[in-house]
Amino acid sequence: MGIWPSFRYISISRQSVIKDSTLNIIQQIISPTKNTPEVILDPKGTIKLTVRLIPENAEDFLNPIEEWINEYFKNPADITTVEICIEYINSTGTTYLLDIIHKITHIHLQKNTKKFIINWYYKDEDMLEKGRFFSTDLYVPFNYIRII
Repeated sequence: MGIWPSFRYISISRQSVIKDSTLNIIQQIISPTKNTPEVILDPKGTIKLTVRLIPENAEDFLNPIEEWINEYFKNPADITTVEICIEYINSTGTTYLLDIIHKITHIHLQKNTKKFIINWYYKDEDMLEKGRFFSTDLYVPFNYIRII
C-alpha cells in the first residue's frame, strides 16, 4: 500500500502532478527552465512562482497555470498565499502575471470570503519597483520581502 495511500504520482514531461482524491484537484509542480520559473500549485492554498519569467511562448506556458487556478477557486483553501519570487520578468511575462494576479484577486476572491496573501520577494530595487507597480495597478496590497 505504501506511505501515501491517497496520492497517485504521475510524471508528465517537465511537470510533476500529484493527485489527492480528497481534494478533487491536483497539485502541480512545473520545473524551471532558463526562461520560465518553477511553479508550485498546491490545492492546500499555495501558488508559487520562482526565478525567471521570460517565456518564449507565454500562452503555452501560462494557460495550464490559469486553468489550474480556475479549478482551484471553485473550492479554495481558507487562506490562499501567492508567493512571487521573480529575479527577472519581461513585458510578456509581466502582462500574463498581471492577468493571473488580477483573476485571483478581483474575480475569484470576490466571489467568496476566503483570505489571500501576496508575498513579493525581491533582490534589487528594479524588482521591488515591479512589485509596487503590480500592487498599485491591481489595487491589492503586497507584502514585500527582501532576499539577501
